[in-house]
Amino acid sequence: MVRKWFFAGAILVMALQTAAIGAMIYKRAMQLQSGAEVVLESGFVDPRDLFRGHYVTLRLTVGDLKFGEIETDREFSRKDLVFVELKKGDGLFWVANKLWHEIPDETDKLFIKGAITRAPNEAGQSYRIGFSYDRYFAPKKRAKELEKFRRDQKLGVVLALGKNGAGVIKGITVDGEIIYNEPLY
Repeated sequence: MVRKWFFAGAILVMALQTAAIGAMIYKRAMQLQSGAEVVLESGFVDPRDLFRGHYVTLRLTVGDLKFGEIETDREFSRKDLVFVELKKGDGLFWVANKLWHEIPDETDKLFIKGAITRAPNEAGQSYRIGFSYDRYFAPKKRAKELEKFRRDQKLGVVLALGKNGAGVIKGITVDGEIIYNEPLY
Protein backbone atom coordinates (compact mmCIF):
# COMPACT_ATOMS: atom_id res chain seq x y z
CA MET A 1 0.00 0.00 0.00
CA VAL A 2 2.86 2.39 0.83
CA ARG A 3 4.43 1.65 -2.54
CA LYS A 4 1.22 2.54 -4.32
CA TRP A 5 1.08 5.98 -2.61
CA PHE A 6 4.79 6.55 -3.25
CA PHE A 7 4.38 5.97 -6.99
CA ALA A 8 1.21 8.07 -7.12
CA GLY A 9 3.05 10.90 -5.32
CA ALA A 10 6.04 10.60 -7.65
CA ILE A 11 3.79 10.81 -10.71
CA LEU A 12 2.02 13.86 -9.25
CA VAL A 13 5.35 15.61 -8.59
CA MET A 14 6.54 14.86 -12.14
CA ALA A 15 3.29 16.20 -13.58
CA LEU A 16 3.57 19.41 -11.53
CA GLN A 17 7.20 19.93 -12.57
CA THR A 18 6.35 19.35 -16.21
CA ALA A 19 3.45 21.81 -15.98
CA ALA A 20 5.68 24.43 -14.33
CA ILE A 21 8.34 24.12 -17.03
CA GLY A 22 5.69 24.18 -19.75
CA ALA A 23 4.19 27.34 -18.28
CA MET A 24 7.61 29.07 -18.24
CA ILE A 25 8.27 28.13 -21.86
CA TYR A 26 4.79 29.25 -22.92
CA LYS A 27 5.11 32.59 -21.07
CA ARG A 28 8.49 33.31 -22.71
CA ALA A 29 7.18 32.35 -26.16
CA MET A 30 4.13 34.61 -25.76
CA GLN A 31 6.35 37.55 -24.74
CA LEU A 32 8.62 36.94 -27.74
CA GLN A 33 5.60 36.83 -30.01
CA SER A 34 3.51 39.70 -28.64
CA GLY A 35 5.93 41.93 -26.67
CA ALA A 36 6.67 45.46 -27.87
CA GLU A 37 9.88 45.29 -29.92
CA VAL A 38 12.71 47.73 -29.23
CA VAL A 39 16.35 47.74 -30.31
CA LEU A 40 18.84 48.96 -27.72
CA GLU A 41 22.48 49.79 -28.40
CA SER A 42 25.07 47.71 -26.60
CA GLY A 43 28.84 47.52 -26.41
CA PHE A 44 31.02 44.47 -26.99
CA VAL A 45 32.66 42.69 -24.05
CA ASP A 46 34.66 39.43 -23.99
CA PRO A 47 32.31 36.59 -25.01
CA ARG A 48 33.93 33.65 -23.19
CA ASP A 49 34.18 32.52 -19.60
CA LEU A 50 35.94 29.33 -18.58
CA PHE A 51 33.25 28.38 -16.05
CA ARG A 52 30.05 29.81 -17.53
CA GLY A 53 30.49 28.98 -21.18
CA HIS A 54 30.27 31.22 -24.22
CA TYR A 55 28.41 34.47 -23.81
CA VAL A 56 28.52 38.16 -24.60
CA THR A 57 28.18 40.63 -21.77
CA LEU A 58 25.77 43.29 -22.94
CA ARG A 59 26.50 46.88 -21.89
CA LEU A 60 23.20 48.47 -22.86
CA THR A 61 23.59 52.22 -23.33
CA VAL A 62 20.26 52.76 -21.52
CA GLY A 63 21.99 51.27 -18.48
CA ASP A 64 24.78 53.86 -18.27
CA LEU A 65 23.27 57.32 -17.83
CA LYS A 66 24.87 60.58 -16.74
CA PHE A 67 23.39 62.36 -13.74
CA GLY A 68 21.69 65.61 -14.79
CA GLU A 69 21.23 64.45 -18.38
CA ILE A 70 18.37 62.10 -17.49
CA GLU A 71 15.16 63.11 -15.76
CA THR A 72 14.05 61.09 -12.70
CA ASP A 73 10.79 60.99 -10.76
CA ARG A 74 12.85 61.27 -7.52
CA GLU A 75 16.28 60.31 -6.15
CA PHE A 76 17.58 56.75 -6.59
CA SER A 77 19.88 54.71 -4.36
CA ARG A 78 21.95 51.62 -5.07
CA LYS A 79 19.84 48.43 -5.39
CA ASP A 80 16.61 50.39 -6.07
CA LEU A 81 14.25 48.92 -8.63
CA VAL A 82 14.08 51.23 -11.65
CA PHE A 83 11.89 51.47 -14.73
CA VAL A 84 13.63 53.19 -17.65
CA GLU A 85 11.14 54.98 -19.89
CA LEU A 86 12.21 54.52 -23.51
CA LYS A 87 11.72 56.67 -26.57
CA LYS A 88 12.70 56.15 -30.20
CA GLY A 89 16.10 57.72 -30.85
CA ASP A 90 17.26 59.50 -33.99
CA GLY A 91 18.91 56.40 -35.46
CA LEU A 92 18.34 52.68 -35.14
CA PHE A 93 18.09 52.53 -31.38
CA TRP A 94 15.70 53.40 -28.60
CA VAL A 95 17.11 55.63 -25.82
CA ALA A 96 16.38 56.39 -22.18
CA ASN A 97 13.95 59.26 -21.59
CA LYS A 98 13.28 59.18 -17.82
CA LEU A 99 13.86 56.99 -14.74
CA TRP A 100 10.89 55.94 -12.62
CA HIS A 101 10.45 54.04 -9.35
CA GLU A 102 7.16 52.61 -10.67
CA ILE A 103 5.50 52.54 -14.06
CA PRO A 104 2.96 55.40 -14.12
CA ASP A 105 -0.71 54.48 -14.39
CA GLU A 106 -2.47 55.04 -17.72
CA THR A 107 0.60 55.32 -19.95
CA ASP A 108 1.30 54.05 -23.43
CA LYS A 109 5.08 54.47 -23.11
CA LEU A 110 7.53 51.56 -23.13
CA PHE A 111 9.59 50.71 -20.06
CA ILE A 112 12.49 48.39 -19.31
CA LYS A 113 12.89 47.09 -15.75
CA GLY A 114 16.27 47.01 -14.02
CA ALA A 115 18.07 47.70 -10.75
CA ILE A 116 20.41 50.55 -9.85
CA THR A 117 23.92 49.09 -9.43
CA ARG A 118 25.62 52.48 -9.07
CA ALA A 119 23.97 55.75 -8.07
CA PRO A 120 25.53 59.22 -8.49
CA ASN A 121 27.79 60.42 -5.69
CA GLU A 122 30.81 62.71 -5.31
CA ALA A 123 33.13 60.11 -6.91
CA GLY A 124 31.05 59.48 -10.03
CA GLN A 125 28.14 61.32 -11.51
CA SER A 126 26.33 58.58 -13.40
CA TYR A 127 23.73 55.88 -12.97
CA ARG A 128 24.62 52.29 -13.79
CA ILE A 129 21.60 50.02 -14.24
CA GLY A 130 21.72 46.24 -14.34
CA PHE A 131 19.18 44.23 -16.31
CA SER A 132 18.22 40.57 -16.06
CA TYR A 133 19.53 39.99 -19.59
CA ASP A 134 22.98 41.54 -19.31
CA ARG A 135 24.42 38.37 -20.82
CA TYR A 136 23.62 36.74 -24.11
CA PHE A 137 24.63 33.09 -24.06
CA ALA A 138 25.58 31.76 -27.46
CA PRO A 139 26.77 28.54 -29.01
CA LYS A 140 30.56 28.41 -29.39
CA LYS A 141 30.43 29.16 -33.14
CA ARG A 142 28.14 32.21 -32.66
CA ALA A 143 30.28 33.57 -29.79
CA LYS A 144 33.42 33.35 -31.93
CA GLU A 145 31.59 35.16 -34.75
CA LEU A 146 30.60 37.95 -32.37
CA GLU A 147 34.21 38.19 -31.21
CA LYS A 148 35.30 39.05 -34.78
CA PHE A 149 33.10 42.12 -35.16
CA ARG A 150 35.03 45.36 -35.11
CA ARG A 151 34.66 47.73 -32.18
CA ASP A 152 33.36 50.46 -34.50
CA GLN A 153 30.34 48.37 -35.51
CA LYS A 154 27.04 49.00 -33.72
CA LEU A 155 25.74 46.04 -31.72
CA GLY A 156 21.99 46.10 -31.11
CA VAL A 157 19.90 43.97 -28.78
CA VAL A 158 16.32 43.37 -29.94
CA LEU A 159 14.02 43.02 -26.92
CA ALA A 160 10.40 42.02 -26.62
CA LEU A 161 9.05 44.11 -23.73
CA GLY A 162 5.95 43.41 -21.67
CA LYS A 163 3.73 46.07 -20.12
CA ASN A 164 5.46 45.43 -16.75
CA GLY A 165 8.92 46.32 -18.10
CA ALA A 166 10.16 42.74 -18.24
CA GLY A 167 11.98 41.88 -21.42
CA VAL A 168 13.23 38.91 -23.38
CA ILE A 169 16.08 38.96 -25.89
CA LYS A 170 14.49 38.47 -29.29
CA GLY A 171 17.55 38.95 -31.46
CA ILE A 172 20.93 40.56 -32.06
CA THR A 173 21.81 43.10 -34.76
CA VAL A 174 25.12 44.43 -36.07
CA ASP A 175 24.99 47.76 -37.90
CA GLY A 176 21.22 47.37 -38.25
CA GLU A 177 21.39 43.89 -39.82
CA ILE A 178 19.78 41.08 -37.83
CA ILE A 179 22.35 38.34 -37.27
CA TYR A 180 20.27 36.25 -34.85
CA ASN A 181 16.56 35.69 -34.18
CA GLU A 182 15.47 33.86 -31.06
CA PRO A 183 13.12 30.97 -31.89
CA LEU A 184 9.76 30.87 -30.07
CA TYR A 185 10.42 27.39 -28.67
